Amino acid sequence: MAYGASGAADEQVAGRGHNVSCSNKDFDFFYRGLEGGQVLIQQCGNCGSPRNPPSPACPECHSLEWHAVPLGGGGVVHSYTVHHHPPLPGFVTPHPVVLADMDEGIRLIGAMDGIAPEDVRIGMPVRVKMVRRNDIAAFRFTTAKK
Repeated sequence: MAYGASGAADEQVAGRGHNVSCSNKDFDFFYRGLEGGQVLIQQCGNCGSPRNPPSPACPECHSLEWHAVPLGGGGVVHSYTVHHHPPLPGFVTPHPVVLADMDEGIRLIGAMDGIAPEDVRIGMPVRVKMVRRNDIAAFRFTTAKK
């Protein structure tokens, strides 16, 4: 189900197909993927390079052609920070936020669940876990074995 800017379930925004208040053609596919239970990235239709964050053109060959591909969900922590303030709905503070090197060769940033902030380490294996924060489809990272 899609939601409009006010967050009300009965205010579906035509053509958007997701539940976030902002929209543009470079990011809509990502949010629709979350609603469908997967993290999608762009892959160049010309040279095949994966890219994240989404953008209109491939940084390698400058092609405007691309298609969405799902991430497998595995990666390792490249860097991290610990979020303390401000408090955010759906999050307990402090909580770690990691930048992960994903198996597909892109980096993805997200909150991490199930681990104390002081236990996060660079190089630690992680997995994507799909979650819902209230009515919003999202993902978080969890620890994984490689």
